[in-house]
Amino acid sequence: MDEVQEWVQRFDLKVERLHTHIGSGSDPQIWQRVASLSMDLVKKFPGAKSLNLGGGYKIGRMSHEKTTDLQQVGQPVKQAFEKLAHETGRRLHLEIEPGTWLLGNACCVLSTARDIVSTGPDGYQFIKSDTGMTEILRPSLYAAQHPISVISRSGETHTSQYVVVGHCCESGDLLTPDAQDSEKLAPRELIRAFPGDLLVIDGAGAYCASMSAKNYNSFPEAPEILLKADGSHRLIRRRQTLEQILENEIPA
Repeated sequence: MDEVQEWVQRFDLKVERLHTHIGSGSDPQIWQRVASLSMDLVKKFPGAKSLNLGGGYKIGRMSHEKTTDLQQVGQPVKQAFEKLAHETGRRLHLEIEPGTWLLGNACCVLSTARDIVSTGPDGYQFIKSDTGMTEILRPSLYAAQHPISVISRSGETHTSQYVVVGHCCESGDLLTPDAQDSEKLAPRELIRAFPGDLLVIDGAGAYCASMSAKNYNSFPEAPEILLKADGSHRLIRRRQTLEQILENEIPA
């Protein structure tokens, strides 16, 4: 911080906004501590007018995961802003980044079970999907957990344990990793699946299409459909064509 302030003074800079990155945590005590630390930084720059408490708010994609309580985490931040205003007369503008909190559970990926493979009594049953890391990379990167449902064409109600994998030639193209280790297989209890059944992968509204392994193995970018409040739907992104994948390639 001493070095930053030295540069500000040397080059006569005006610091108008500070940005700290908290991460996507839901623990109110952590938010209170980081807000307090951020306020200490603001006090070192009297000209600062706004503070961005960056990073997202954790959402529970799985039923056992906790979603951030905005009232709970926001109260200590509000108090810190009010305290600064009372002590110094400075009324800071607060900026937050709630994109994931708003949209994470607003979207899903629809795919098809292409094949069902068993590796024997001591192995696993695999559902091989026609989607994977090309559309949803979070499980491979973070061991992230996403709800997965099988929509049976035959009305099947019995369940079985499955490992769900994608269509890429990668051992990491795994949709059901262990929550602690993205390289470990973690079977899920799902409706008994058969080739052609629909798979629904929920919680795909953030950090999925925007950071997928686009065009891996030359798979085209998937289309996107908007479901409106009245139940109608419309196409908002077309499926990518092979010509579009290759259009920037220059023959030698």
